[in-house]
Amino acid sequence: MSETSGKILARRGDDEVCFLVIGRANAHHSPALRQYAEGALSSGVSRILIDLRECGHCDSTFVGTLLRLKHTVAAKAGLLQLVRPSAEVRDILDQMGASRLFEIVEQLPGRDEDMTWQELADDDGRTPSSRFKRNAAEAHQALAQAGGELATRFGALAEAMQRELSAPENKGAH
Repeated sequence: MSETSGKILARRGDDEVCFLVIGRANAHHSPALRQYAEGALSSGVSRILIDLRECGHCDSTFVGTLLRLKHTVAAKAGLLQLVRPSAEVRDILDQMGASRLFEIVEQLPGRDEDMTWQELADDDGRTPSSRFKRNAAEAHQALAQAGGELATRFGALAEAMQRELSAPENKGAH
């Protein structure tokens, strides 16, 4: 399997967006998910659902991106929920100490099944963009700021990533 052997589908209702995560979710999927979700929030969406039943793996950048989105949604008095995480994803969240940070539900509320899914483009990673790097750094900062085991595990990495972003050779590289 390739590093980006997963995909994320999105569909939008009146006041919510649902993402279906299939396969491996990682840093390469995170910027597009975040951009889509933040765009939806700025145009009236108040609920973000992340359906993880078909997700077999997620990396720390993806989990940190979800945590950052959760804070963004909460700041707008909205709600982010993880829906039906697979056993593998539950294990990853438990091992990271991140399970406590998310509201997890076992089913989606009744939805119009005729809604069309849109596949989000991933960042193939061949030439990491500033958006990719910035998202990875902010995702790990969100994990570190959660405290406890997450702060211990991701604090130094988040600081190093932030220093790299702040380095003079990265200024203006958008």
